[in-house]
Amino acid sequence: MKKRTKITLRTKIYLTIIGLFALTGILYASNPFAFSSGSPRYASGTWFPTGVAASKDQLLVTPYCSDEIDLVDCNGNTSLFANIPGFGSCREKYMTFAPFQSAAAGFSPRDAFVVQGALVFKIHNGATTLFAGLPGCLASDHNGITFDHFGTFGFNMIVSCQEGNVFRVDGGGNVTQIASLFPGGGGQVEGPAVAPLLFGPHGGEIWLADEINGSIHTIGVPPTYTVTLNALHHPSAEGVYVVPNPPCSYCGNAFYAADQQLFKFVWAYPLTDFAGLGGKIILTSEQASDGGDTSVVTFDGLNYVQTSFGPRVPGVDEGSSMVDCDVPTPTPTTTPTATSTPTATFTPTATFTPTATATFTPTATATFTPTATATFTPTPTATFTPTPTATATSTPTPTPTPTPTPPGRIGQITPTGTTCSQFANGTAQTLLNLNYSVAGGKIKNNVTPGVFFYWVFVTAPAGNNSFTITETITTGNFTGLFDFASGSNVFASNCNSVPDTITQNPTTGAVTVQFNAPSAGTYIIGVKYDSKSIVGDPAPSPGTTVHYNFTTTGVAGSTQGLDLIKN
Repeated sequence: MKKRTKITLRTKIYLTIIGLFALTGILYASNPFAFSSGSPRYASGTWFPTGVAASKDQLLVTPYCSDEIDLVDCNGNTSLFANIPGFGSCREKYMTFAPFQSAAAGFSPRDAFVVQGALVFKIHNGATTLFAGLPGCLASDHNGITFDHFGTFGFNMIVSCQEGNVFRVDGGGNVTQIASLFPGGGGQVEGPAVAPLLFGPHGGEIWLADEINGSIHTIGVPPTYTVTLNALHHPSAEGVYVVPNPPCSYCGNAFYAADQQLFKFVWAYPLTDFAGLGGKIILTSEQASDGGDTSVVTFDGLNYVQTSFGPRVPGVDEGSSMVDCDVPTPTPTTTPTATSTPTATFTPTATFTPTATATFTPTATATFTPTATATFTPTPTATFTPTPTATATSTPTPTPTPTPTPPGRIGQITPTGTTCSQFANGTAQTLLNLNYSVAGGKIKNNVTPGVFFYWVFVTAPAGNNSFTITETITTGNFTGLFDFASGSNVFASNCNSVPDTITQNPTTGAVTVQFNAPSAGTYIIGVKYDSKSIVGDPAPSPGTTVHYNFTTTGVAGSTQGLDLIKN
């Protein structure tokens, strides 16, 4: 919480560019409102909300001067979610949820994690335990935490320490330091996020906010972890947040932000504010001084473009969270809906000067080789019984129409014509079913669509690799399996093709994909299947619908289903 009032020449130039963008009408408008004041657990003005984590059925907040984690319901009311061991003083404690992709790294999706100094605590099924210690983390405050949703860092947890040391942590609590941004000092980082794979030249990299320098820095993918300082300028930078594609909501809102010092509210941004922003990045500022703002970052094919997402909520803004659409929900029920007016009553006035900038100039690059690896054995430290209030969205009814799928999914079945880039950046449509007709007791030659793709992200070491994709019928009423077709390929994470050998077992239908990875990292397999390879097979019986599952052996979360439905 640094107080800065001097407006630098760099910021004056930045604000001049902002004014030019305002004249062109290139603006985004947000409608934040006061969602919770911490009542009934806290008297007005005593909450000091700091860390925020949101999923489709939970909103968690850490107070600045408490060792408790609060659960906030749709009416803005707080209840105790968990206790964590404390320092005995006020600290910034940031949080995140484990998304479904993290299962590939050994995590239990839906667990909550909170970083306190150089320690990471886990809350699993109501029990708080020490999950990992971070050797080399020097800061006792301002440390950030997130998860890799896209696979470039093995779907691991990412933790940043204020002094600039950054770590990746797997599901076993094993810690690896991957970068040191400021070996000689001179900066402070927090609020990390992994950008979508195809989000410009720094897609798939870790982005970090540097409040002191008013900058966004990045860390490249393994094995080099190349550091780029000052990739973007953003005054009083506090956090980086990726907008899910498509966005989702908790209590009708897609983004939550904590004002720690002025009104001491948690503010909410309605889901409608993010229409058309899926896959883009939100940057926040801790303070409004020196041109601080909330902005949207887009990539226009040549440059990163920053545009105001004002009005900025008032006060000293600390933790924020997009609602993470990849966190699993419990037994499906209807989406939570607010039933009364939130306790907080302040309404922001949109008088802020919109901000935007069209280019960035990286000013420093370094290559970091991981130098420290530690294995940490979690030790139980506290247990509690939460009051469950969670609900979730209902399960949609499958239809023949392809539906948008969020980026970060490990596997996906898509229709004819889908490209690697569409799968990688989350814009590919999901194919739910094929249709067929019967003549003379056999499948006719009109199965539609004629081909489909099964896509999957895999993590591969450098050298020779082999993955097996199985095809199974779960309904037991049909024996026809789909043959793979020309057009199946292996791709690097940037969707450049990788030489491969793909074969299929004619009896089991299992497809074996072999390739030589030039370096360790994330690769994409796309297997094209011929829908018409079942033409002439005896019609399904009993029943007319057949369900197929496609699974990549050894890759958690890769199973994808497809129905064969009679016209």
